[in-house]
Amino acid sequence: MERKNAQHIKSIIKEFLEKNKNLDHKMLENRVVRSWEKVIGKTVARATTTIYMDRGTLYLSINSSVMRNELLMLKDKIMIAMNEEVGHQIVTAIVIR
Repeated sequence: MERKNAQHIKSIIKEFLEKNKNLDHKMLENRVVRSWEKVIGKTVARATTTIYMDRGTLYLSINSSVMRNELLMLKDKIMIAMNEEVGHQIVTAIVIR
């Protein structure tokens, strides 16, 4: 039996995400959070107690004051690296506590 309107699953998902932009944005934010250790390294990831994204801002809680100060100086580089990792300009600001 031949199917006349068969589509690849990739094109179906892409079409669905284009219709639901908010869902696509949330998925990208989730990818940023999940890639934190890969981008920043295990040592800093272990010192990170809380990480989440809200409306383009990456919020981090660091349990080491020395590491927190180091990250504050590198915020721009971290933002660039995170955006490159996910392939989109999703991180617009970083708040480190």
